[in-house]
Amino acid sequence: SLKTPLAALAAQTRRAREAGATDAADGLDRAIEAARGAVERELTRTRIAAEQDAAHEPAGPIIDRLIAVVEGTEAGQRLNFENTLGEVVLPLGGTALMELAGPLLENAARFARTHVRISGAERHLCIEDDGPGLSEAQTADALERGRRLDETEVGHGLGLAIARDVAEMSGGALSLDRSPLGGLRAQVRWMSG
Repeated sequence: SLKTPLAALAAQTRRAREAGATDAADGLDRAIEAARGAVERELTRTRIAAEQDAAHEPAGPIIDRLIAVVEGTEAGQRLNFENTLGEVVLPLGGTALMELAGPLLENAARFARTHVRISGAERHLCIEDDGPGLSEAQTADALERGRRLDETEVGHGLGLAIARDVAEMSGGALSLDRSPLGGLRAQVRWMSG
């Protein structure tokens, strides 16, 4: 019920910008994105809570479906994806896994040169690429909601922050560091029990 009014407000900001009120339009755009982010976060939280008691399914086939989507993008078409999860069952449901892994895979595909690897074991998910990676300062900034490290790319900078939120909502923790492949390694670990 909030998505339609937010879309209408976004249309109004475009009109304001066209009329020359760019400062006002920029302020409205920031407020709209903050509201949109809050709505998406609550929808994600609701979906995850709804499946808490559902039987968890093997992660490999879910990741394969996400890979198929990413391979359909311009960035994804040029990459080799290696998914070794197979029958590993992670401690979250399919919807939550898609919400968590989707932004991580999209991010890896955006920056990878040729290869994205998805691996893990019970209570551990790892998505890494062979791209340029991030400095320590950049990895800290990357998880801030709305923070974009590459301002030349389109988007709102919410992907890694959403993945972090989903990890935390499911009892896990997302960390970023340098991959042995050379690029970024995003790891989610869940505590036992």
